[in-house]
Amino acid sequence: MTANKPGGDVSYEWTTPSGKTVKPYKGRYWAYSKENMKQKEEAGLLKRIINTSSNQGDIVLDAFCGCGTALVAAQKLERQWIGIDISPTACRVMAKRLRDVCRLPEDEKLWQAGRGFIVRDLPWSEKQLRAIPAFEFENWAVIALGGIPNKAQVGDMGIDGRIYPVSSMPAKSGKRAGELDFMDLWYPIQVKQKDRAGRPDIDSFEAAMMREDRTKGFFVSFEFSSDALREVDAFFRREHRVIIPLTVREILEETIASKLA
Repeated sequence: MTANKPGGDVSYEWTTPSGKTVKPYKGRYWAYSKENMKQKEEAGLLKRIINTSSNQGDIVLDAFCGCGTALVAAQKLERQWIGIDISPTACRVMAKRLRDVCRLPEDEKLWQAGRGFIVRDLPWSEKQLRAIPAFEFENWAVIALGGIPNKAQVGDMGIDGRIYPVSSMPAKSGKRAGELDFMDLWYPIQVKQKDRAGRPDIDSFEAAMMREDRTKGFFVSFEFSSDALREVDAFFRREHRVIIPLTVREILEETIASKLA
């Protein structure tokens, strides 16, 4: 792979995975790659490609950005960047990664000032969310709640994702502090891409919560029938377990903070 880099360092050398040192001829820069590279190697490779084919302040375009590895590399190398992906889920995962790894705020005003980023053209209307594939809708809802979606599209046993509360994190890191113990504290999420979730949907989720011995769970739908809401109350009185019904509109309008507490 070759690319021009105006004003670049012609003394740049590249070490291949076999240990061989190579040097590009004057005015040209190139990257060595191999198949089945691990994610860490992939990130390192992208950093080298970006570093040798662009300068600080240049714009890097990734038209299939996926989880955002190239964008993270570009940000760390002080490049401007544009990422594109057809999947709303991928865009949200990418945004979370930029916030967590690069500490970059997702904010319109800060983006205009050159200190943040924005995500454009996601399906932020109920009409658009009704039209996307069911699995994409499930992922959107789970990620919007701050949860982790299931990787499998089938066989989820009535649970589409999990929320790990911040309070479950150990005070100290490391095995002695119970680093793995907190993973058993989680809340299930069930998502239905339907106009009105009914009593049978709530019954199925109750069974999943009982099976997993969860004391709290979240159910997302566009609306809920009166029978469904009555069963939510009855389940709490009967089993002392809480189901939080959330509508898509509440998520879009960002009025769910008190229910997530």
